[in-house]
Amino acid sequence: MAAKQRETVNLDALIPRDDVEAKKPKSGKGVIQVTELELGRHFYGLLRKPLFQRETNDWGVDNVVSLVRSFRNGHLIPAVILWSADGSTFVIDGAHRLSVFVAWVNDDYGDGSLSQAFFKHQIPKSQREAAHKCRVQIKAEGLEYAELQKLTKLPTRTPEQLEWSTNIAQPVETQWVVGDADVALQSFLDINQRSVEIDPTERYMIEERKAPNVVAARALVSAGRGHAYWGAFEPQYVEEIERYATRIYDAIFEPESAQPHTHAELQPAGMAQTANGLRMALELVNIATGMKGGSKNIPPDHDGSQTSRVLAKVWGVVKYVAGDEPASLSLHPAIYFWGTTGNHRPSMFLAVVSFVQDLIASNELAKFTLHRADLEEMLIGRGNLGQQILTRYGGWKRSLEPIKALLRKILDGLDAGKTEAEILGEFSSALPEALRDATERPDAWKETRSAARIKASLATAPRCGICKARLVLAHASDDHIERRSDGGHSGPGNAQLTHHYCNHGFKEHFAQIGRPLPTIASPA
Repeated sequence: MAAKQRETVNLDALIPRDDVEAKKPKSGKGVIQVTELELGRHFYGLLRKPLFQRETNDWGVDNVVSLVRSFRNGHLIPAVILWSADGSTFVIDGAHRLSVFVAWVNDDYGDGSLSQAFFKHQIPKSQREAAHKCRVQIKAEGLEYAELQKLTKLPTRTPEQLEWSTNIAQPVETQWVVGDADVALQSFLDINQRSVEIDPTERYMIEERKAPNVVAARALVSAGRGHAYWGAFEPQYVEEIERYATRIYDAIFEPESAQPHTHAELQPAGMAQTANGLRMALELVNIATGMKGGSKNIPPDHDGSQTSRVLAKVWGVVKYVAGDEPASLSLHPAIYFWGTTGNHRPSMFLAVVSFVQDLIASNELAKFTLHRADLEEMLIGRGNLGQQILTRYGGWKRSLEPIKALLRKILDGLDAGKTEAEILGEFSSALPEALRDATERPDAWKETRSAARIKASLATAPRCGICKARLVLAHASDDHIERRSDGGHSGPGNAQLTHHYCNHGFKEHFAQIGRPLPTIASPA
């Protein structure tokens, strides 16, 4: 089933982050007046989120508007839990609630001046759209902070206006954590584990927040934007980390707003700004570096050199999987990474990354290219092989090794001259049960639209002039059929579109060993 993308409002920029370690606790007391949350006010200048706080990007437009409406109407707002240390006030619980009030007071729902600076003026389209919807709904319900503030200046007010101006003058209640930084962290874990269980990946990244694999994952999933968890490292490594993070993000998470029911070009790794994005980043980092998932007590990176090396390793394999580097195989997302009904498959992405990493290590990229077109026809033509494995073994890493084994079996079988029937004899030619009779599900029409677009994109995709596998046109390489160094001209008759690797790797490989480029037939 296609995962439903919930539109959320990104308020992560509105309360800065800071490290609580080595901070000296101070006794705290008092409530929060919303007027003190305006940029430039003393209390707002002291407000911080601990590094272990979750990203403040999980509330939808309705959640934001509902909280503001409740506050204006005088309804109960749960207390925000704070911790005071070294002159700063840290939000231990209630960061979303407090961020909504900051957004309301400063008219910044993810696209204002605070957010623009935080995201380096590169705010995703989906974030801008959510902010716009939020602002429009706030205005439509008469909830604008600036307008409500004007009520106190009216010579006469209706009973409702009097009630509203009284309500917004009421403070947000607080509770204060007493103890050191360890107590503050444990308080956060205890509070959140009681309400909604913290995702295991999220908890791991909180506990191992200074480990190079965790910092690397946070950098790449944000394209080096947002809060710089790596900002205290040596300047040269900060620059390297952000450069690698941007390259990786651009290769696997762009186009960032594309969805299968509306777009033909899809992201290899799915959408970064979803619940799966951070987990995908961490799993990718661990696969690329050979780190066992869930490793504990990893030595922290003190200067950024280790985090930079981690990202260099990730880029070292990602640049073969996707993007526009000369080494890129430019694997078609609709073949490898997305299901026919528009659901992204993390297991397939991670397994393919690991498989390509193995091909690089065993010097088999040329072998893969020779058989790539036929391999891909098997993947999409035999009852959705990837989905059969996912149905049998489950998602994420549970299916990683079975998918890799399937890809290896197909590649080696084709190289040995076996037929499709000999290679895939035990796999069904029918769709898995989960994909049959899906027309009555609530999101059936969205899935049908996704399936139609994916089918059309595969049917109309141009094919590489060298390996004859499908191309993603946006990532095609312009190739001279006869190399210019061999006398080829630059006219239309000597031009073709290819995968980057086919042009710059496969073709050059045979030129260097003095053998003619193999002629690969198009799949039947």
